Amino acid sequence: MEKTTTMDKKEITHLQLPEWHKLAGATGWSGTFRIDEPGYAEITLLARSDSHWSLPDKESVLLTLEVDGEYNQTVVLFYGEEPFAYTRLLGRLEVVEHQLQLSFSEDSSPLAKCAWIKGVKIAVIPEDTSLGLIYRHAPVLYGRNLQDPFESRYTDTPLLLIYRMEDASSGKLLEYHTIYSHEDAGTPAPLLMSKWGRLTDIEWTYRVLLDKTGEVVKAEYQAPHHETKEFAGLTALGGHPVLQSATDNGMVTDVPVSSYRFLLPPVYHWKPEVEPRERAMDEYPFTYQLMAWELLRQEAWERPCNPDTIKFTDPRHYLYVQTSAQHEAAVAERRTSIDIKVKRRGEKRWYSSSFNDCRANGQRAAYDGPYPCFATTVKMPEGCSLEELEEVRVVLLPGGADEILVKGLKLFYLTELFTPGEAVELEGSVNLTVQVPERTIWKADAAYVL
Repeated sequence: MEKTTTMDKKEITHLQLPEWHKLAGATGWSGTFRIDEPGYAEITLLARSDSHWSLPDKESVLLTLEVDGEYNQTVVLFYGEEPFAYTRLLGRLEVVEHQLQLSFSEDSSPLAKCAWIKGVKIAVIPEDTSLGLIYRHAPVLYGRNLQDPFESRYTDTPLLLIYRMEDASSGKLLEYHTIYSHEDAGTPAPLLMSKWGRLTDIEWTYRVLLDKTGEVVKAEYQAPHHETKEFAGLTALGGHPVLQSATDNGMVTDVPVSSYRFLLPPVYHWKPEVEPRERAMDEYPFTYQLMAWELLRQEAWERPCNPDTIKFTDPRHYLYVQTSAQHEAAVAERRTSIDIKVKRRGEKRWYSSSFNDCRANGQRAAYDGPYPCFATTVKMPEGCSLEELEEVRVVLLPGGADEILVKGLKLFYLTELFTPGEAVELEGSVNLTVQVPERTIWKADAAYVL
């Protein structure tokens, strides 16, 4: 719904170096900053590196970040030679002058040898603000080490932390979701596009229930096998709960076992009743680039693209769709799914998001998750554009609710750079029933916004 508000942030340092400062070998960079009131410090580094997420064995540079002589966290530089702003949370800091140290880590990808920084910005979020409450419980996440001691440097790396917030009888519920560049296990890539409309992995990671005074009543995390477990772990960096990336599909434990960690700031306030989680990706387009670059290394792309097969192809050949399906809560356990059908001008055929209710690897090629708002994709012929679209229909697939309301629609393709292009958006709705399971939700001659 919205990026995290900046009203409660106070910028205290914004240093622009006269030239790009190289970090390599034993050559690092250090500086100082002072905090005038206790709070949560956030750092933004303008950096580039000789790595790139699409290149095998040269995926990223790892920067080691120290505060006051102690290890704080690792920053994964994945965007290559192009300057990119990497924002991280340093944790809660006291009123004092602090020493900051950045250095190149020899645990970077084997063929990556150096990085450069040009800017350092420090902001503080005071403890007693509404944003301070959200930052306070953001989890420290230790990097994955299942197949390699520093696995997050080249696969399934954490990109964003988003959150949802709701009032509870005892006070307030905060839930944090992590967006990873991909998931090595779980849903295969072709099904990811149909079921989730993306190649990234988005998982709820940590949930905390607060009383009316802000004290923790209960804290939970999403453990392996999608189990919900009570948090009983440590805290670090000024009180942040510590979690360990523990599986190759985004699950965590509360026992750290790896030697590197991240602390991502909660950058997006997600409201599940009005939008899918993928709207956070739309706000941060680099997430689409990272998912494409990772799959460029890891997955064989179907060439040329055949829209009649479920095989994974270039992400730019898919039409990205966001919508919602509302139904009675009593049938939520029946996993209701819909198909999106798309027709191009001058053609009689229709293209289907679910490949006409295809089943693969024991899974349905359609969204059946817990949230009303969701994303999917429709595999299209190469070189398609929004201007060629003539009609979009929605279809209630069998096995779920007997009646649903499909509301809202957003359509877009990725650009040549793998970022979201211009979108068609509308707020219209249609009702689908078992008796009338298919209806048109959009036609090209209807009003829409480009």
